[in-house]
Amino acid sequence: MKKVVVFALLSALYVSCDSSQKNAKKDSLQVAKLAIEETPVNDSLTIDLLDLREKGLLKNTQIVKIKPDPVYHKNKRFNALPLKDILEKYSSMKRMNAADLKVVFECEDGYKPEMPLEKLLSAKAYLAVSDADAPKGREWEMLEKNGQETKMEPFYVVYEGVSGDDISYKWPYNLVKIHLAPLHENDAALKPKEESALAGYEIFNNRCQTCHAINKIGGKMGPELNYPKSVTEYWKTDDLKAFIQNPASYRNDVKMPNLGIKPEEATEIVKYLSYMSEHKL
Repeated sequence: MKKVVVFALLSALYVSCDSSQKNAKKDSLQVAKLAIEETPVNDSLTIDLLDLREKGLLKNTQIVKIKPDPVYHKNKRFNALPLKDILEKYSSMKRMNAADLKVVFECEDGYKPEMPLEKLLSAKAYLAVSDADAPKGREWEMLEKNGQETKMEPFYVVYEGVSGDDISYKWPYNLVKIHLAPLHENDAALKPKEESALAGYEIFNNRCQTCHAINKIGGKMGPELNYPKSVTEYWKTDDLKAFIQNPASYRNDVKMPNLGIKPEEATEIVKYLSYMSEHKL
């Protein structure tokens, strides 16, 4: 009889221990799962704006008035959020030195402008999530360029008190992502070592790289200009300079806008492109 009782006690103890181990294992897995789920969303260099919208994190907007808006070319009102707040909440910006960083805007159509982060933070920059002046039933007022409707959504970066003529500020629309990157990350690959090509590099960096890539670095809205063949290898120099100044004079329904580039600036750009043709991937 004692053997039966002892066996029963041992069995109960084994079941109890086994159950405790299983519960402990279950609790450990639950803790690990919670740790993963509760990892701060601001530990990143990339902000996916569409993801934030889907999670309902871009709702507490305010009305921002832009006078005049450089894209619509008239006074506009937008439902917007301070861009600084978004960067602080959803990126690792606060743990880094802003002076060492640039902000890169990634648009759905391949447009990829960038600017120093300090420059952005010095202004009243906003992320417009919708157009307060849009017709009923629409999120954005239609914008027509070259006879075709331009897609403004899903997001648009705007500034209060900044002139649209200041090319050092970027006004990207059709925006989907924001990246933080080292300010000088592409210098080694794109900045020329010859003095004669430096002026063209600066102009290209500020005016052209938003749409065009060189050696696969830059925007994707326009064609790559250096790899595998440089544009200087199949365009006559005079024609290339003229095209840069007035694309519509060469192509019907051309996407490239007239950027107001002066003849001497076009000459410097071509000098830089010629230099890079000798420095391919």
